[in-house]
Amino acid sequence: MSKPRHKRSSIPWGLIFNLFIIALTIGLVVFFIFSKDGFIDLLNSGLKINVIWLIVALIMHLLNIVIDASIIYLFVKRSTPAFTARQAFIVSMVGQFYCAVTPGASGGQPMQILTMTRMGVKGANGTAALIQKFLVWQFTLTAYSIAAMTLRFSMFVQSLDLAMWVLTIIGFMGQVLTIVFLLLASFNKNVTKKVIGGIYKLLAKIHLMKNVDEKIKKLDETLTTFHNCNKDLNKDKTLVVKVYVLTFVQLTVLFLVPYCIAKSFGKDEVYPFDMLCAQSFVSMVSGLVPMPGGSGAAEYCFSAFFGNAFDEMTIKSAILIWRTITYYLTIMISLPFAAGRKKKTAQEDIDNGAEGKKGTNGTVA
Repeated sequence: MSKPRHKRSSIPWGLIFNLFIIALTIGLVVFFIFSKDGFIDLLNSGLKINVIWLIVALIMHLLNIVIDASIIYLFVKRSTPAFTARQAFIVSMVGQFYCAVTPGASGGQPMQILTMTRMGVKGANGTAALIQKFLVWQFTLTAYSIAAMTLRFSMFVQSLDLAMWVLTIIGFMGQVLTIVFLLLASFNKNVTKKVIGGIYKLLAKIHLMKNVDEKIKKLDETLTTFHNCNKDLNKDKTLVVKVYVLTFVQLTVLFLVPYCIAKSFGKDEVYPFDMLCAQSFVSMVSGLVPMPGGSGAAEYCFSAFFGNAFDEMTIKSAILIWRTITYYLTIMISLPFAAGRKKKTAQEDIDNGAEGKKGTNGTVA
């Protein structure tokens, strides 16, 4: 009689990754608080911290979230008149949370779409709204990066090491390539399909990709959605102006948080525009790392690009306060919205998902 075979226990890589992120986050916080020239040493040094400027920094970040909700409201309201500002705020907070806790912010949009379908927004309309919002965000962010590279790059290169030089160039090129892809996908999807389809086939020939035909079919559906969303957005010139202005203001207030922190430390020699450009570099480079919140990379980039604005006594504390306001606090205030979404039946979720797929050709941004 043969012995029963035991299934091999699979390694819980997801759990291991999550534990690693938690350990990394706690480790960084402990390091910035208790290490030499950390937050404890700063408090013991007698330096008077201007709390008013820290409050302004907090207001800047909260304003960023309010603007984000306003943009969602403007996009969704076009197709769903019953959509309210309160619902837009909830959707924004759900996105804030899942963008913060998932690698490469990959969980934000899918969870926002699910949340909107439970609010009565058709899956197709929610998806189209988020695609349009992504297009505007990416175009505005790239414009910010180009301006920083053109106007203030010389201010930072002297203090950068070779690794940061390489990462900066890669980050900038990544932004440019992304915008080129979005332009092609928005205005000439056939050329985009041929280029990416050719890359898919090449990868298949060298055995790095399977099911090429299926992937090309999905690619065609995705490009069609992008093309239609951009075409639809450009029909409403007033909306285009509103969302681009709002997105520019959103990025600006978010990028001014380090400036407010520097002012709270009595750094009167810093200039707002220089700090805006520095933060633009930080976002551009740390975005290359597919870690939740860019953990580790964000702190490293901040220390590199803001090295001229903060001295050895204040740089660690500046990083700690910056991350607390823009990342840790975001998770804490958005968690109740993400965890407290009203649950519906499984059948309702299936019906909503099917409706969304019908309207978007199965594509989810």
